[in-house]
Amino acid sequence: MAGIFDTHTHFNDELYKKNDIEVSEIIKEANNNGVSKFCCVGFDINSSKEAVKYAMKFPSVYAAVGIHPNNVDEFDLKDLEDVDTLSYGQNVVAIGEVGLDYYYTSKNKDKQKEFFKKQIDIAKKNDLALMMHIRDKDDSDQAYLDALEILKEKKVKRAIVHCYTRGYNLAKKFIDLGYYISIPGVVTFKNAKDLQETVSKVSLNNLIVETDAPYLTPEPNRGSMNFSRYIVYTIKAIANIKQLNKNDIIEATSNNAHKVFNIKN
Repeated sequence: MAGIFDTHTHFNDELYKKNDIEVSEIIKEANNNGVSKFCCVGFDINSSKEAVKYAMKFPSVYAAVGIHPNNVDEFDLKDLEDVDTLSYGQNVVAIGEVGLDYYYTSKNKDKQKEFFKKQIDIAKKNDLALMMHIRDKDDSDQAYLDALEILKEKKVKRAIVHCYTRGYNLAKKFIDLGYYISIPGVVTFKNAKDLQETVSKVSLNNLIVETDAPYLTPEPNRGSMNFSRYIVYTIKAIANIKQLNKNDIIEATSNNAHKVFNIKN
């Protein structure tokens, strides 16, 4: 396998630093397992700066910059000026990860929405993809429905639903707007029936793949730290579900990543 694009990873996560794991080694091991390109994604100002730094240092690394919905209470709207400035960095291809997260609390919904809208404005102004984090309680779709309303209002053209784990009907609402569904290692979990059904029904034209490393490690390494090289298990799972060759999955998802990020092959 070769040519895999890990569209969402966190070389900038403290977990790697605490374990003295070098980004150069993560990239080297991933390259040896067929991963050719990476998008390092920010979640606040400092991590966004780190993402840009890695995108400048490593030719195969691209960056996304933004403030995660769970972090909005740590910032003021004026801090988004930093996101805007960082978005002009070398190999910055997306604003993210941004969006709505009602999983832990819904008390700051209005502030989350305000930050989401403002960061959408930055993405549109600078012609960048939108990398969305959307999460809700398992029995609710409200965060997704609120996000859809905002996306339609803002007329967003290029967007990714990062780390999608839900069912097909909800995914289709985003696909109908022309967005990409990003499949994480969760697809390898035995109990991920909704996600596996989504993968079976969604066209390859609408799928990309990610690790969200160092989190959400796929089987058979579930429970340990995640690395970009483990994306091969996600590729295999999708190939099995869709009964296609692994190389077909790699080619399609990589092409889709290049399209949404506006990167020339």
